[in-house]
Amino acid sequence: MGELPGRLAIRERVLTSVERHFAFAAGAVWVAWLAAVLGVVIGGVEAGAISDPLHSWPHYGGPLWPLFIWDFEWYQGVAASGYPHGHGGPLYAFFPLWPLVLRAAGSIPDWAAAFAVVIAASGFAFLGVAAASPSGQARRAAVALACWPGSFMLLLAYPDVVALAAAAWAAALVLRGRPYLAGALAAVAAVARPTGFLIAIPLLLVARGTAGRLVAAGAPIAAAVAVQIYFWGRSGDPWAFVHAQQLPIWRRNGPGRLSKWPGHIAHAVDIHAVLLIAAGLVALVAIVLVARWSSRWYAAALAYASVVGALLLGAQTTQTRIQSSVLALAVPAVGLLWWLGHRYRPWALFAIAVMAVSFFSGTVTSFARQALFAFPLYWAVADGPRQLRHPLVAVAAIAANVAFTLRLAKYAP
Repeated sequence: MGELPGRLAIRERVLTSVERHFAFAAGAVWVAWLAAVLGVVIGGVEAGAISDPLHSWPHYGGPLWPLFIWDFEWYQGVAASGYPHGHGGPLYAFFPLWPLVLRAAGSIPDWAAAFAVVIAASGFAFLGVAAASPSGQARRAAVALACWPGSFMLLLAYPDVVALAAAAWAAALVLRGRPYLAGALAAVAAVARPTGFLIAIPLLLVARGTAGRLVAAGAPIAAAVAVQIYFWGRSGDPWAFVHAQQLPIWRRNGPGRLSKWPGHIAHAVDIHAVLLIAAGLVALVAIVLVARWSSRWYAAALAYASVVGALLLGAQTTQTRIQSSVLALAVPAVGLLWWLGHRYRPWALFAIAVMAVSFFSGTVTSFARQALFAFPLYWAVADGPRQLRHPLVAVAAIAANVAFTLRLAKYAP
């Protein structure tokens, strides 16, 4: 009889050691990432690489002012005045959690309170992504998040990082058999961001027991419905959020944007016909040689890269080209998730849903930021082929992140 308590004690010590190890590994990566992002932002401002020549924004936080621009002012407007009563408008495009955080700051400047919450939430996001990793490779998952193009946007004074932290920990808790806590955190994600309710997809598929599934998956859906009911009661419009998203100010054109790509590609062919033909022939020869002498997987990767390169020539702006490049990275990452096996497939469905909502929203200009919520993408890098973790790949990803950060004041994230 004495053996059982002894075994339980040993198991408890092992589990405690594992938890401490994952927290230390992910926490160390987060500290390095945080220092690097703040260093790039401050260095970029001081060197003039990030500038505000028209003085378009209030410069909160000294050299950290680029973290408080673009949509932060919209959230400030909701926090200060609330949602307009009796009619719709652009403020209904923004979910209520972040304005509540800003309003709760009290005598503390709202930008300072927002920055403190963002810093803390980013740490919890790294820990959550690492804790939920199906393989248990905490350090790899954290490094993948840190290197992912656009990860610096988790330090923007937006609710995105809160949604990510809440959803990642909901995933970690449901995998540890705690569906009720998972549901509560998933509800926070759903009140923070419009796509937050999508975390219900993997929670429904992973949670154990009927009651656990209902709570874990039902809580974020109920929270999202509650937000829409509140918007309806406040504005008098049951579709206040949808109509706000459709306003011309956001320059969205919905799925009809897909019909524009053939024209963009034709334009690229007209302008770069010689280049495209020459590059296509070289790529074809290279693909055949790689398939014959190396691996069909490498050949498929080369073919995909060639097609993506040709399509990016059809992008009309630098901003669209940057965002489309992130999309081009995310698509094969989802494929890898599915290929990794049944443990990853509920999370692959979640990532597909997040990306699809962003893509079909009518604009790709914020895809990189919105796709950060699809945290299983980082597991694809962490647990996929080891070539994805080659030092040269990491260096290229970090360089892309730095270049992307330096354009923060130029292009809306």
